[in-house]
Amino acid sequence: MFAKKMTPQEYWRAGLNMAVAFESPFEFEKEREKSQTTEVNPKEDLYGAYLRENEPPVASLVINKKEVRFDGSTVKMGGVGGVATLPAHRRGGAIRACMELSLRELYSQGYALSHLYPFSTSYYRQFGFAPASQSVRWRVRLKDLQRLPKAGGKVRQLFPGDDLSPLLEIYNQAYGEINFSCLREAFDKNLEGDKPLTQKRWIFLWQDDSGKPGGFLIGSRDKEELFCCPDFSMTNGLLFVHAQALTGLLHFVWESFLANFEAIQFSVPAHIDLTCLLPELSGMDCRPVLNGMARAVNAEQLLKLCRCRGSGSLAIQVTDNILRENNDIFRLSFAPGQKNTVERVSTPPDIQMDVGNLAVLLGGARETATVLMTPGIVVNRDLDQLGQVFYRKPCHILDLF
Repeated sequence: MFAKKMTPQEYWRAGLNMAVAFESPFEFEKEREKSQTTEVNPKEDLYGAYLRENEPPVASLVINKKEVRFDGSTVKMGGVGGVATLPAHRRGGAIRACMELSLRELYSQGYALSHLYPFSTSYYRQFGFAPASQSVRWRVRLKDLQRLPKAGGKVRQLFPGDDLSPLLEIYNQAYGEINFSCLREAFDKNLEGDKPLTQKRWIFLWQDDSGKPGGFLIGSRDKEELFCCPDFSMTNGLLFVHAQALTGLLHFVWESFLANFEAIQFSVPAHIDLTCLLPELSGMDCRPVLNGMARAVNAEQLLKLCRCRGSGSLAIQVTDNILRENNDIFRLSFAPGQKNTVERVSTPPDIQMDVGNLAVLLGGARETATVLMTPGIVVNRDLDQLGQVFYRKPCHILDLF
């Protein structure tokens, strides 16, 4: 078994692997014919696993090339998607071969992070990934929104041909300081044209009294609910810059759709607590949803960029079973107003962890206290001192891949 980067003329084979693995339709002859004119997509790389030369790949994955926010800087992130193995070749190391090669190439190209959405967290831990941040999915009955105060402003529906740039403006404001969030050229190009109406999706934009956009929702019907959550079948959403915009949107939903829907379902990053805003909570339902898994591709790069509190130093031993460059003890030194310094040392470590836990802890996906609860992390220093480096921050990724 060996892996290599796929050529554009092989991409259809990755599509076939995904169709079989995910039990989705696939037009074999049409896709094979189309492959003759397929060109390289600069925003993604495809990797295949092969039994022998000149044979089709038995497994494949896609690396989506992204730029993400990290503690005030922008770093490159490889989003893993389309992981698929033909049934007759599972458990034979095909995906491991693809994963090892793709991570090796990401490292050589200057990437700092990788992220994915797992079918199984235990499966992807073997490749160094660790559970990252969470979303909170809310289901609120429309009748329970009646007591929301009027927020002012107005809501208008966006139709084909309307300016969609306010959606990107709102996204950039809402996610501008959130770790792991992706930089975008447009909020969602699939919202352009008449595709949303064909899919029975609606876009509503809230603007304040001066006309400044502050929030929007993209929703569709799911039985008796207005569904505004992003998922792989339909990337709906409800985004807001401040509480006034959220209140305005929810008041609009109650006022306009009380006769159409029983409830609204939407999700927010875990660091946003809506219990203080919603007027009636007894009938609501909210639950945490895993926001994917992450791993460091370049541990040293993340340590140099991470935002620490106060001044001090910490010796961190990092382990990585794929990228040997990350296997070392790094002394991180930091002080207010100064850039972090990172050096490789041979002194005893203050803490030991793998590249997955390093990424999610530096990114702020967990509280400091979770360090003591995490299997595989060895702590040799006071928790308060560790809290200068590993502490909770706004951390969330909205992109799906």
